[in-house]
Amino acid sequence: MAVKMRAAGYARVSVAHEESTSIDQQIDAIAEKCKREGWLFDPKKDLYIDEGLSGSKKNVKRPQFEKMISNASKYDRIVVFRFDRLSRRMSELATTIETLNELHVAVVSINEGFGTDTDHGRTMANIMGSLAAGEAEAIRQRVKSTQARMFVDGKWKGGARPFGWTQEKMKGGGVRLVLVKSEADILRKAVKMIIKGKTIGGTARELNAAGHRTYKGTPFSPQMLSNVLRSELLLGRHVVNKKLAYGSDGKPITPHEALIKLDEWVKLQAALGRLRVVRPKKGGALLAGVAYCSLCEGKMQGSSTESNEYANYRCRNKYALLNGKCVTGTSIRAVAIDELVSLAVLEVLKKKKNIQSAGKRIRQSHAEAVKLQKRLEDELEDSRRIHRGLREQYLSGGYNYPGGESDYRADLARASKNLTEASAAVDDLDEVVEEPADLYPWTTLSAIDVKWAKATNEEKNKVIRALVDRIEVKPRSVAWKHRGLDPDRVEIIWRYAEPK
Repeated sequence: MAVKMRAAGYARVSVAHEESTSIDQQIDAIAEKCKREGWLFDPKKDLYIDEGLSGSKKNVKRPQFEKMISNASKYDRIVVFRFDRLSRRMSELATTIETLNELHVAVVSINEGFGTDTDHGRTMANIMGSLAAGEAEAIRQRVKSTQARMFVDGKWKGGARPFGWTQEKMKGGGVRLVLVKSEADILRKAVKMIIKGKTIGGTARELNAAGHRTYKGTPFSPQMLSNVLRSELLLGRHVVNKKLAYGSDGKPITPHEALIKLDEWVKLQAALGRLRVVRPKKGGALLAGVAYCSLCEGKMQGSSTESNEYANYRCRNKYALLNGKCVTGTSIRAVAIDELVSLAVLEVLKKKKNIQSAGKRIRQSHAEAVKLQKRLEDELEDSRRIHRGLREQYLSGGYNYPGGESDYRADLARASKNLTEASAAVDDLDEVVEEPADLYPWTTLSAIDVKWAKATNEEKNKVIRALVDRIEVKPRSVAWKHRGLDPDRVEIIWRYAEPK
């Protein structure tokens, strides 16, 4: 008497819709297949079901799938409606089939009409797995595209509304956020308290003591208050999963009603400790003095990749000065942009005429930089002298102004402002390098690539400053789906006609 095969069934559906095969349909098909083949199958013991769980995501736990694999040695066949029920990820499907083969357990697909108990079946299973992985990727891209369109149109993503705003229907579908006056006033009150020095916890306690409550009627918790006050939604910007949504121009999308103004938001974030003063090390950065943030036209500062392979260029207005000129800011990996600019500059250097032009421009730039440094330092010294003289007059009580003390105080305030501005101008000035060497030797080199590779960052920077007026760095685009640097983020503006 022939020994009957013992079979297990596995059914899975992530999201039920009209095009999907329901769990009940899969179970009926599995039971019918086992009955037709004469395999031993008990739906109460041998059926494993994962409902509402994705088969394409890495970190999704499928308890019944894992239980079935651990019990696989008890069976001769695993029956599924389609191979993609096991997994939509090609690598995981291949690993599962290989694991089961080692246990001498074949996978049988009802819909595809073959199993892995033959070489042909295993080959076809791999092909079907590849198609399933492609379909899963297509689904992900469609979802991302739909979300991106939603964000650009300024539509709220849905879900629980944030305190301070309510949802308002938009023409053509979707909703946007509009302010609720009573709730907005409570948040503005909290903003002022924190800017004046109160902690998040202390602010929450004071709001609760005053009888204020969330829209659910519960007291304010420090965490809830912190989440709202740290969000750029306060500026009307579209925030998804605590991240800003950007438009095709690289700037944040601002479709919602703002609760506070930009300058107040900067003060709030500084008080919360969210915006820290970060001053990257000066010196050694390949693009020092030529890299600029496209959002605010501010300089970008960085350190040398020779000493730090993870170095970044950062917008000084955002990361260093905390002056509110650039709330979003721009940063970019130094290794990537340094390589991109180096390749572009090398193409220029390989033309003798360009090298001679660079040499002249370096000497001219150096002379201009020295002149500018001397002028700014003289202005700073004059401002210090005037301010010091006024302070000394005040301390000695020997001043004599026609308008009296009020005129004196106005002059002192003006002198203080001039001193601050002059000091900032000198601090913001790039370090003037020593008198540059002539670039004529470059015209006699045939292997310019080798010379460039051996040169120091300081030597390369001289050449780049001569050839390049500025490098505009844009924020990362939401449309960029690949790893590495998006070349469209970087625009090189040459000092002469752009090289052909």
